[in-house]
Amino acid sequence: MPIHNLGYREWKGELESSSTRWSVVAEIGIRRAWHSSWLRRMMFFAWVPGVIMGFMIFLFEQSEKNDGAAQDILRDLTRVMMQPGEREQAREHGADNLANELARAMNWGATPAERRHSFWSALLLNLFRRSQPLILIPMIGIIAPPLISQDFRSRAFLMYFSRPLTTVQYILGKAATIILYLSMITLLPAMTLFFVGVLLSPDISVLSMTWDLPFRIFFVSAIIVIPCTFLSLMLSSLTTESRYASFSWFSIWIFGFLTYSVVNQYSTPGNFSIMQCVSLFHVFSDVAGWMLDPRLAVAGIETQLAMLGMLTAVSIAVIYRRVSAPMQV
Repeated sequence: MPIHNLGYREWKGELESSSTRWSVVAEIGIRRAWHSSWLRRMMFFAWVPGVIMGFMIFLFEQSEKNDGAAQDILRDLTRVMMQPGEREQAREHGADNLANELARAMNWGATPAERRHSFWSALLLNLFRRSQPLILIPMIGIIAPPLISQDFRSRAFLMYFSRPLTTVQYILGKAATIILYLSMITLLPAMTLFFVGVLLSPDISVLSMTWDLPFRIFFVSAIIVIPCTFLSLMLSSLTTESRYASFSWFSIWIFGFLTYSVVNQYSTPGNFSIMQCVSLFHVFSDVAGWMLDPRLAVAGIETQLAMLGMLTAVSIAVIYRRVSAPMQV
């Protein structure tokens, strides 16, 4: 009801705290995104790799009980997880990889604590490196592009900011929409896999061997989810057509991967880390490996971390400038 209307009355109901105003924006975005049938299908398939890896943990624990058949099956499954040529590429650029980590985990001469920690870390690394990015990239391509671009096109931001809502709260609400869905395909499956491993273990003492993995899972998820969230929101804020933002999002991943694949053939160990920053897929893969297991050597990890930090900072600055610009007189 307009303010000049004589029937206007002051609100007498309960007022929400100003610190939770962003949650209203997030709730709208979450409900709208959930209407997509493709998003719901992706949520289902994102959990399939975790179920398979839970079965591998079960075989591993059976192998620890000296079950020869389980050991043979487990070794066959680990060979499937190794990519051909991965070991040679790692030697060439001075980086350790998933294949070496799995081989170390299958070293039955090691102590049970070392075998369990190495194997669980390798499974989690496989989850973050191979299966989840294939779901994460198209999922953001569905959720993020219309979040800000549609508000610009429909002038909905005028309605948002007619309330006591700040620019930061608006951006936080939009970011929370993406963070929630991405956490459900990264953080939640990985933590579920860890607790399944604990439940399948012979006793609770396994927590003393793997206590650090939940913290590592949390930081890996954060370092993947946060840059992706703000990069996608920046692309959405730069246009009023969501299809352009979607095209830009997929182009960054596809052309970055292709560029890295071509340039990598001519790169030297000295500039390998700089060349790898071209592909977000390889950057997140290396960072995930480095954070999940400190023994997994990654060349140029400092350069890649700095690139992710700079990408996030620039994205936030652009989003803030684009969102606040229409309200400036």
